[in-house]
Amino acid sequence: MLVTTLEGYAVKALIYLAKKKDKRATIREISKENNISFSYILRICSMLRSKGILDSVRGRSGGYILKRNPTDISLYEIIQAVGRKTIEIKCDYGKRKDIPCISTDCLALYPWEKTKSKVDKLFKNISLKNLMEGRK
Repeated sequence: MLVTTLEGYAVKALIYLAKKKDKRATIREISKENNISFSYILRICSMLRSKGILDSVRGRSGGYILKRNPTDISLYEIIQAVGRKTIEIKCDYGKRKDIPCISTDCLALYPWEKTKSKVDKLFKNISLKNLMEGRK
């Protein structure tokens, strides 16, 4: 599993919003307070908004807000919202002409799929509230 800056920054931004008293922040504020480039956090917040995790409010006191309670947003959902998978299973055997890859007969694939299933289940049970509180 590879945790990229995309997932890390998404989690960081959501924790920041969830901990704020007024629960609202502009892109500029999130960028500055979390040391994330403006354009990158704009892209991340746009992804989170399109997946129903964030909502945007226009106007003078506008910004981004959480659309749901932090207890109802899972780490799994955050990772999925930025277009990633918890564990990506790739098989390079099929790229070689002399070694055909038949995934239904592949014994090596089973442990990775089982691991992915367990990680997905774990991440579905870790809420944004857990992440805010630093609970494991």
